[in-house]
Amino acid sequence: MTAQPATPEPAAPAKRAADAAAPAKAEPRQPLTRRQAQSALIAGAVAHTMFQAGWFAFGMSLAALVATALFGNIVGAFTRALGGDDPNAVLRAIDGGSELLFWVVVSFLIGSAILIGLSVVVSGWMLSAAAVPSPWKRTWAAIGIAALVDIALFWVYVGIANLLTESQLAGPVLLTPVIALIGGILTGALLWWIVARPRRTTPAPSAKKSAE
Repeated sequence: MTAQPATPEPAAPAKRAADAAAPAKAEPRQPLTRRQAQSALIAGAVAHTMFQAGWFAFGMSLAALVATALFGNIVGAFTRALGGDDPNAVLRAIDGGSELLFWVVVSFLIGSAILIGLSVVVSGWMLSAAAVPSPWKRTWAAIGIAALVDIALFWVYVGIANLLTESQLAGPVLLTPVIALIGGILTGALLWWIVARPRRTTPAPSAKKSAE
């Protein structure tokens, strides 16, 4: 009885080509070291508190500039509507005060911009000292997210302050900065910690596989 020839196995090159065509699996994300996590939390608490103060001051200063311009136009229109021997007397009377207010607002704008810049420097320096990957890139990402989040949080702080007291002065003026300080520390620590965490990466094909 004649033996039947064995069925040939699939060619090895075809199998290797199929393996190379398969998508590469993502590498598991390496957690932050204890030192990196602590530095991210501290950097977020400190830098975000500085940024939040500067951001809020910057927004309120811009609003004050717009309000000052509108107030001047309203006063001018009102005095001219009243007429009289000298309808611009009111404008001249408040001219000295309005000029002083203008420079006060400008100084607040400059100070808030400096505070925002310092928050970026502090965050980048602290993350760099802890060997967090891409510290400046992560700092700008955290600052960008915080700029959007803080706009909503500002009204949350004001609402909480109004709920805690019925006083129209103690709520918005006195309690809001305290609540914003506590909220800014907690929000910054959490946000910077999340941004500092490494992302999952896909490895490039090795030279050995490409050669095969």
